[in-house]
Formats: sequence, structure tokens, C-alpha cells
Amino acid sequence: VGNFMISAGYMQRWWGPGWDDSLLLSTNARPMPTLTVERNYTDPSTWPVLRWFGPWRASIALGQAEGSDVAVPDTRFLAARLNFKPRPWLEFGLSRTAQWCGEGRPCSWSTFVDLMLGRDNLSASLTIDQEPGNQMAGYDFRLRSPWRRLPVALYGQAIGEDEAGGLPSKFLGNLGAETWGDSALGSWRARVEYTDTACSFMRSAPQFNCAYRNGLYPQGYTYRGRIIGASLDGDGRMYTVAGLVVRPSGDTYSLALRKVELNRDAGVDPAHTLSPGGAAELTNVEFRYETERSAGRFAVGLGYDDYSRPAGKSADFRAFLRFARGF
Repeated sequence: VGNFMISAGYMQRWWGPGWDDSLLLSTNARPMPTLTVERNYTDPSTWPVLRWFGPWRASIALGQAEGSDVAVPDTRFLAARLNFKPRPWLEFGLSRTAQWCGEGRPCSWSTFVDLMLGRDNLSASLTIDQEPGNQMAGYDFRLRSPWRRLPVALYGQAIGEDEAGGLPSKFLGNLGAETWGDSALGSWRARVEYTDTACSFMRSAPQFNCAYRNGLYPQGYTYRGRIIGASLDGDGRMYTVAGLVVRPSGDTYSLALRKVELNRDAGVDPAHTLSPGGAAELTNVEFRYETERSAGRFAVGLGYDDYSRPAGKSADFRAFLRFARGF
């Protein structure tokens, strides 16, 4: 319809500039069935005021979570995003998601309006039975060097678990830097990245047992038992050093080293999707190889995981083989 597309289906989304995790909407959980409206092409607006935004894209999706095996079945899910490039070397993103409706929860048009306007904080005039839903929102950016001789980019994402004064608060964070170039082996790219899923992560004493948790929906910010946002779940921290090489033939080699801390609060948390028994640490090394052939695209990966859990230490090797062919 004009420059907008209307679609219905199960579409994976990764909202944010991070390579290793996305705090608000990632591919960690299976995609929900959604109805989506999004802008097809990123052409700049011709309106005088909006022309400053440069190329831009917008999307809004309405979905519904599982209808059984959770505390509040049939929860509706709203996801909206606007990203724009006011300069060729600078990109911003604004994102917002919400859980609302569900069995036993208010689900009228006025509830949806209150949700969109942010009238959803518990107060003397708004009881827990009247709260419209649970929301998360935040910002992300990618800043690339405008000088070709300095191939470097910085990126970050800050997602608020709560709201204060009409704006997101109690932020989770993702920060990274990358550089790239050419060599005799082919083009290459290297990066470092840091992710923290504790609320108010920048403070010396962050708030634990906060991220991806909500009293209205005891299942938390999940779909089919997995976090919709960062794969670390709440109270996690991950450091990544990684690189990849793309050969002239198109073959891709990548190597990543990660240090992960899970459930840093150290308490037993039955709702934690990765480490319900308490704090855990993981060191991960992962190698991947991808190639394109006439039969399709092949990928193979090898990984080594060294765990330190409340129950003791363990180590695992893993491998995968993937084949994809277009129709």
C-alpha cells in the first residue's frame, strides 16, 4: 500500500546494532504470529521538518503469545520501531514493546489507549487490576567514522525496564566497537562487545531481579519459555572479542571468544531461563565456516563451553551443520 507493506506471519526480528545480543527483540525466542505494517523503502521524507531525519524506516507489529502453559495465556504483544540516518555516518533507533491483555487482564480499546500513552504505572488512582500492561523501550545508535582511512564504528543500545517522567528508566545496556579492512586473505572485520542485563547497569550497585520480570505477567518477558530480548536473561553480563574473514570466493570464517556471567544476583531464581539454581559463569569459544555452492549454502560450526555452576564445573563440545537452498 504505497510505500508500506502489510504482512502476517512468523518473522524473526533483531532490533539493535549489537552482533551478539539485542536487549529488546532478538532471535533468542521463536517468532510470534504477528500482523505487521512497515515501510518498504527508506527514502528520506520530502517534508521540510522531517527531511532532517534522512533515510528512515518504521514498523509496528501486533502479535499474540502462547495460549496455554503460562501464567497468563493469550497475552498480546506490541512492538514498534523507528530508525533513521540524519548523516551517512550516524544512525539512531527508537524501539518500544509491550505485553498487554491476556486471560483475566483488561483488554478494551481504552486499555490500549492507556498503554500507548504510558498511563500504566501503579498509583493511588490506578490499581494493579487496572494497569494496561508491561512495557519496555529505549534507544540505540551506530556511529561510523566519516574518514575512510579510519575504519572504525561505535554502537550501543540502552533499553529501559521501567518508566519515569514519561521516559524509559532502569536501563539495560549493550556497547560495542568494530573495525574492518582488506588483506591478502580477503576482507575482515573485528569487534569487541559488552552486554549487561541488570537494571541501572551503569551504577556501581545495579538493581537485580528486575530485568524481564513483571508482576502482571509471571512468565516474564518470554515466549515459549525463552526471553524475547537478550539471550542472557536478567542479571547477566557478557564480554565478546570476535572477528571474521570473507574470502574473495565468498567463503566466510569467523571466530568468537566470550566470557559470560549469568544470574549475578547469586540467588535461586526459578524464573531464570538459563541459570535458575544461582550464579554461573561460562567461557565460550566458537568457530564458524560458511560457503556458497551450486546446491545451496552450507555452514558448519564448532564450539567449546566451560561452565562453572552452583552444582560444579563442566565442559561441553558442540557442533552444527546447516544447509539452506532458495526456492
